[in-house]
Amino acid sequence: MRRHPLSFALVGASLVCSAPTRGDETPSLALSPAPAGEPTLFTEPAQVRGDAHLRARLLGVFASQPLVLQNQDQEFDRVVERQLWLHTLVSFAFRHRYQLSLDVPLLLSQATGAAPPHGNTAARPLEETLLGDVRFGARAKLLGPAGEGEHLALAAAVALPTGKDYAGDGGLGGRLALLADGQYSRWLWAADAGFRLRPGTRLPGIVPTRVGSELTASVAQSTFVDEGKTVALGSELAAFFTVGEGAKLLDPHATRAHFLIQARYRPLTELELGAGVGPDLGQAAGAADFRALAFVGFSPEQAPPPPDRDDDRVPDRVDACIDLPGVPSQDPLMNGCPEVPPDFDADEIPDQFDACPKEPGIPTGDRRTHGCPKLVDSDGDGIVDRVDACPEDKGVPSADKKRHGCPPPPPPPPPVAHVEAEQVVISEQVQFEHGTAVLRPESDGILSEVAKVLAEHPELELIEVAGHTDDTGTPAINDKLSAERAESVVKWLVDHGTAAARLSAKGYGQTAPIADNGSEEGRAKNRRVEFRILKRAPKEPAP
Repeated sequence: MRRHPLSFALVGASLVCSAPTRGDETPSLALSPAPAGEPTLFTEPAQVRGDAHLRARLLGVFASQPLVLQNQDQEFDRVVERQLWLHTLVSFAFRHRYQLSLDVPLLLSQATGAAPPHGNTAARPLEETLLGDVRFGARAKLLGPAGEGEHLALAAAVALPTGKDYAGDGGLGGRLALLADGQYSRWLWAADAGFRLRPGTRLPGIVPTRVGSELTASVAQSTFVDEGKTVALGSELAAFFTVGEGAKLLDPHATRAHFLIQARYRPLTELELGAGVGPDLGQAAGAADFRALAFVGFSPEQAPPPPDRDDDRVPDRVDACIDLPGVPSQDPLMNGCPEVPPDFDADEIPDQFDACPKEPGIPTGDRRTHGCPKLVDSDGDGIVDRVDACPEDKGVPSADKKRHGCPPPPPPPPPVAHVEAEQVVISEQVQFEHGTAVLRPESDGILSEVAKVLAEHPELELIEVAGHTDDTGTPAINDKLSAERAESVVKWLVDHGTAAARLSAKGYGQTAPIADNGSEEGRAKNRRVEFRILKRAPKEPAP
């Protein structure tokens, strides 16, 4: 019964989740092809073509004598005479920058030869189709336009251990590579270099063949031979240098290379056919005497997007900010420009950076004033006009907004004392500690004025220092307190040069109020000290 190629793809997809147990040390001899839709067969280009774009390819690979080992008689044993592989390849590109890919390989046919030297498990004729190691890949373009030009990309892949018996490596594998290419009107080139991680093993022989992790490099070129770009011819060369399992770099038994001449033909817009042939070089496992490839692919062409220098998906021809990634806008002057943040006061300083978001201002670079109105200080007092309550008069800071920036109030006039008919009148009251006869320091000023007046008026022979209180407390307490306060004043004056004989002290308590004790203001006036003139020397008659 003839098998349809799509049936093999479905079988492969169903086996991805089940990794067979490896029973021998036979490595995979499969080729790692380029993702579906590429203009190459095993060199991966850097360019990513398409946005939400799906491609698929069925690739058949025939290899003649992919595993030959040297026996003890120095003869070459053809352990695997030939293999026929079918790769189901799928790729998905998006944003013209990223691509995901899948490779499901199936070993359709295998012809065996001699058993490996020293009793290694021999290759067996296939009784059924074998699934190889399923490979998942990803690519990200780092540099380059969406269309023609030079490009640089990074690619990675992981291979699951789903194969066996020369169809799988028996362990998890992977690859990391740097890709570069140049794609022009009718010609392209591609190159990649990387590292492939794979399980290691040693195939015995008089000269052991080592299989393990590899350094990889490949180059490719292709040219369209017709104006319609339906036929292309190209060539590729890929090299693999085993660096694991103790292999020496460039050891022929650990090095292989594949050379192909290829042709591609696109009979329909979505259909692509191709083939390639060429020899392999080296004596490593997987180096065939001859290799032939053929494929059929679903690869619809998708026109590259218009130039978009800042990659914001707004074409350059309508992008108002061609070098700044932005967002679409109905305003032609803002289309493709960065989204404008809120600016309540329309001073072009975003609210999040504006120290005065509700007042149009100017940039200053100082986060405390950035976006605030220009600082004007008309009177030069260091307080800007907008918060200066007296912008035309030089002033001082104040916690009172109504006085902030205003001149300080004039100092109170100095205390004075003067002589009237019956007493020495003082401009401010003598102060005591609350409820005591202890003078406060601020009383020194007015008492000094009283002492000065007494010194200037010797005719005042006897002064009564009269103490008075308000009606708070009992009369007895107030009488005692007023008398003690009068005596404290007399003592202060005597200590400061006034003759004690000119002074007497008397307390009147609450008996002589001069204001209503029913209010705080009245009580304050009643708490006082008076200097009454009891005896004045008679004036001498004028000569």
